[in-house]
Amino acid sequence: MADENYQPPRAPVEDPKGPRKTRSNLLAIIIGAMTDLISTTLGGVIVGLAFAIAAGSGGMRVEDMQAQMADSGFYMIVSAVLGLSCSVLGGYVGARFANQNEYANGLAIGAIGLVMGEMLSSGGDLWLHALSLATIPAALLGAHIKMRIDKH
Repeated sequence: MADENYQPPRAPVEDPKGPRKTRSNLLAIIIGAMTDLISTTLGGVIVGLAFAIAAGSGGMRVEDMQAQMADSGFYMIVSAVLGLSCSVLGGYVGARFANQNEYANGLAIGAIGLVMGEMLSSGGDLWLHALSLATIPAALLGAHIKMRIDKH
């Protein structure tokens, strides 16, 4: 039996008044690019350690482990997915921080990530360098995710 005197609580439903808070685009780009770089580095260390532990438990020497990591398609794919995911995170963080020009900031963060990745890479297969071009769309995806979240 429902209580007929019950009234749901009332709350105003409206957007906050005034302009939305924005921050420096340059600072947002730097923060987004650093987020990408640091998360990629930490993730790479974790993936590398996991691979080393798995290979080391079989009694493999360190020199052999390094060669196997360089030749392992699985390790390269996991590393590429991790790197692109970190680029999405960097694009999102930069867009969220600036709260303006989200796609332009994502583009800049992706371009910085691409340049830094190519500068820090040591050789590698051609397909990995081609895949690194996906850094820019990944950072743009992060900015897009921020925009989608703001709409809801």
